[in-house]
Amino acid sequence: MTTMLKTLRVPLAALSAIVLLTAASVGTADAARRHTRLLKSWPMADSTISESPMEIKLWFSEKIELGPSKIELLDAAKKPIPVSNLTRDDAQKDAPVVGRLVTNLADGAYAVRWTAASKDGHPVRGTFFFTVKSK
Repeated sequence: MTTMLKTLRVPLAALSAIVLLTAASVGTADAARRHTRLLKSWPMADSTISESPMEIKLWFSEKIELGPSKIELLDAAKKPIPVSNLTRDDAQKDAPVVGRLVTNLADGAYAVRWTAASKDGHPVRGTFFFTVKSK
């Protein structure tokens, strides 16, 4: 009987490790799904638009906290371009977060860096790019 238990001990330890790793990865995947995600933007990521946008609009998978959230706009030389404080029309369902541009954009490439504060307090960040090319 003792030999049989010793023989089973190694496979049982391996099985326990597999179960724990699987549970941990499922928990991580669930946590990732719960965090806020950027669903779409205007200008759209990797797009080329024919005129300067008046604002940057971001749609998220959940309502974000505006105070700690921000949009940064950078030109090709990484020079910041002013964007107003973020707003949202809370009366409208699925309203985007909006940052108004203070100035018109010249032709060129731009990066939008955003930070969104979700309800769970976890900040989520991302960057996307677009190009202005007037006709």
